Amino acid sequence: MALHFNEAFIELSMIPFLCVLSAFLGGRMATKSEINRRYLLLVISTLVAAIFEAVLDITTGMKTATLWTRAFYATINFNAYCLMCYVAAYTNVISRRFTDIHFLILTMSIVLLFVFRSNDRLYMVFSPGFAVLFVIEGFVLQLLYQEHYGKGQFIVMNLLFILLIDSFVMQYLFSINLPFVYTVATMMLVFTFFYLEAPTYRRLISAQNETEEARLAAEESMRQAGAANKAKSNFLASTSHEIRTPMNAILGINEMIYSEAKDDETRKASNDIKDAGEHLLNIVNNILDISKIEAGKMELYESDYHLWEILKDCESYITPLISGKPVKFILSAEPTLPEHLHGDSLRLKQVLTNLLNNSAKYTQKGSITLNVAGNTAGVGNSAVILSVSVEDTGMGMREEESGRIFEPFERANIIETRHIPGAGLGLALVRDIIHIMSGNIQLESKYGEGTKITFNVPQRISRGDNITIKEYEEFMQNAAPEEAVNDDGPSVWPGAKILVVDDTPVNLVVAKGMLKESLADIETAESGEEALEKIKAAHYDIVFLDHKMPGMDGVETLGHAKKYAPGTSFIALTANAGGNARAEYIAMGFDDYLPKPFKSLEMMKVLKECLNKK
Repeated sequence: MALHFNEAFIELSMIPFLCVLSAFLGGRMATKSEINRRYLLLVISTLVAAIFEAVLDITTGMKTATLWTRAFYATINFNAYCLMCYVAAYTNVISRRFTDIHFLILTMSIVLLFVFRSNDRLYMVFSPGFAVLFVIEGFVLQLLYQEHYGKGQFIVMNLLFILLIDSFVMQYLFSINLPFVYTVATMMLVFTFFYLEAPTYRRLISAQNETEEARLAAEESMRQAGAANKAKSNFLASTSHEIRTPMNAILGINEMIYSEAKDDETRKASNDIKDAGEHLLNIVNNILDISKIEAGKMELYESDYHLWEILKDCESYITPLISGKPVKFILSAEPTLPEHLHGDSLRLKQVLTNLLNNSAKYTQKGSITLNVAGNTAGVGNSAVILSVSVEDTGMGMREEESGRIFEPFERANIIETRHIPGAGLGLALVRDIIHIMSGNIQLESKYGEGTKITFNVPQRISRGDNITIKEYEEFMQNAAPEEAVNDDGPSVWPGAKILVVDDTPVNLVVAKGMLKESLADIETAESGEEALEKIKAAHYDIVFLDHKMPGMDGVETLGHAKKYAPGTSFIALTANAGGNARAEYIAMGFDDYLPKPFKSLEMMKVLKECLNKK
């Protein structure tokens, strides 16, 4: 077998470089972009074709028409096709139809190549001719789209294309036995890499680095936003606590003033203080709830409840709000609605009272209607979708205002309603709570005629007795007088010992004033340590224990006090209201809790329940 090392030596020297370039591209650039992937394919096809040509020239010579020679010509066509596709991708003119047509031409050329007989020399002109056409097309493409190159790049690439085409003509069309094409092709790849691919790769790496930096910056921004949001939530929670504590003193002493006042003027002033204080507390509660929702910390605390009682509470809530105005409240409930439901009744009541409060503020005459209906479509027999609407005959709102009325701090008819108190938080809070409850809310309003807000929320049916709201209402109306007698119980407990613990002296004055009618023996303490000493020295029936106190707080005091006070009921006094606070304090070991600011009726109710159990 004749060997032709001298003729193949130049191209053999190119193969190691092509191997290194292929490995580099495969490891670092192959998946970066479509252009990079096509360039890698071009390098690999060039490497394969160069190896074929070198091996064939070393072993048999280029003029022998063998099956390996035909395979070599096939690789030439594929290599030229890859070159054309790479130029097309780089100049951004490649498309699926473009690729399909040229791939069909490539396939036809390779099939025809293998159809010719081995003694037919036509294939030696026919097949390389297709390869030359592919190269010429790539040359034409880069001429047509020269704006994709810099001036130096354009000149170099044109010279290399001309040299490559010329090498095809010299070596194959004229059958000159000189292995020259893939030396030129390798030179072309080298210049292409340094003039085109390397800058592109650097830009891609730079873009990747910028993207990574942007990602890290975004993560840092999110972390800072999360920290800021947490700080805001902590601030609002602390502010809520700090406001509730003095408000307990203000409203508590005001209640004592009202109960002892002898003249109407003092009673009216006291009532004004009460209204202003409760309005302030409502704003604080709304801000705190919105903050919890924004921080993703608002949770639903579901339990069994009576729908009829929720509705009657709402009726009791709105009645004083519309007293003195020619406004009628209408409560309408679908009689067949299930009465025993399971869900977050506190949040449901909060939504209803916010909507009713909003209607009461903006309705000066006419009516406010609370309508409740329900259906089980899509939820089965174990659940019901409550459809609740609050409709009023108030001033209504314009169309452009109704689109943003559910946003925080937004109010309708702001010029006409500037004298009406409100921070624009109620409806925003309603919308967010409804969404957390997996419901939806809609608003219909016409300026000068009124507003109707409807929401739908799913609730589970908690019992299997299928009692309806109408049946429960009739039962409660019939049972009410008897239950009222049984529920009343004693209102005084002479001889009972009560200890009130709070680090704010004025709160102790308020608590003692509210408990005065019980005729119990009431003592006070201003710290956990002082309370513990008194509990060790004497037995108390009930201890009202403030949660947050300097030094030994209420929870720590409770832990120590229970060792010395068997049979004593401990009631948490706290400014931490809302959510499932009662269950949380009971889980800590308290028997019950009173949120600040508390009223005398609430305090006496808790006192009555604890003493009646003894």
